[in-house]
Amino acid sequence: MEQTNTFVRFVAVKSTIGRISTYTFVQEDEQNSNYLQTADGQKIFRLNVIGIIVNKEKQGSITNLLLDDSTGKIILRSFEENKNVRELVVGDMVMVIGRVRVYNQEKYLSAEIIKKMDSMWMKIRRLELKEEFNQIELKLVETEPSLLPKIEIKPAITISSAINESIEEEIIEEEVQGIQVNPLLPAQKVLLLIKELDTGGGAPIEEIISKSPLNGTEKLLEQMLQKGDIFQNLPGKVKVL
Repeated sequence: MEQTNTFVRFVAVKSTIGRISTYTFVQEDEQNSNYLQTADGQKIFRLNVIGIIVNKEKQGSITNLLLDDSTGKIILRSFEENKNVRELVVGDMVMVIGRVRVYNQEKYLSAEIIKKMDSMWMKIRRLELKEEFNQIELKLVETEPSLLPKIEIKPAITISSAINESIEEEIIEEEVQGIQVNPLLPAQKVLLLIKELDTGGGAPIEEIISKSPLNGTEKLLEQMLQKGDIFQNLPGKVKVL
C-alpha cells in the first residue's frame, strides 16, 4: 500500500510580545516540531504578532529587527535576502507570522511572513487581545511603577474602550463634516497636533510641547507613550499609531 505523507500547517496564534516571555519553549526531536507551552498546557507552534520596528541590524544574509508592541520587545530574524525586509525601516509597523526559536537561552521570532501594515492594525490588535494588553500593562504598573507616570485609574475606563471611543469619534467626524462636535479631550488635541506636525518622519517632541495650548503636555505625552496611543519612531520624535 502506498503511504501518503501529510503536511500539517499549524494555525498562527495571535499574541502580544509580552505574553511570549511567559510561555515555556519545548525542544522536540528532529521528527517533531518545537513549540511554546502555555500555563494551561496549550501548545503553540506558530505565532501572529504585530509590532513596531525600533531597531534594525544586518549581519550577512541575516536581518535582525527588534519589535515592540508596548507589552515587550523581541528580536525578529529573517535568514534570507528579501526585498520586502530590506525596504523596512525603523518606525514601520509590521505583522509577522513565524515560529519562536531559542538561541543562547533567548527567544526570538523566525519569520515566515513579514508584512508592513497600517498603524490602525495595532489598534485593532489591541481590541482583539485587550485582556492580554491590559494584564501586562497593569503588571508593569504594579512591578515597576517608576517607569510609568502617575495616572488616575478609573475602573470603568480601559485602554481598549479609549481606543473604541477614538475610532467612533473619527467616524462621527467623517460623517458630519462641517458640523462641530463635542470639544476634544486633551489627548485628542495632542494627537491632532502630532498629525499636523508630522511630515513623514515623526513630530518633534519639543515642537509639540511648544505649540500645544495645554498645560502639562510633556506629562501627557509620557502617558500616551505608555498607553500605546503614540510611539517614538526616532530619538526626540513621535508618531501616532
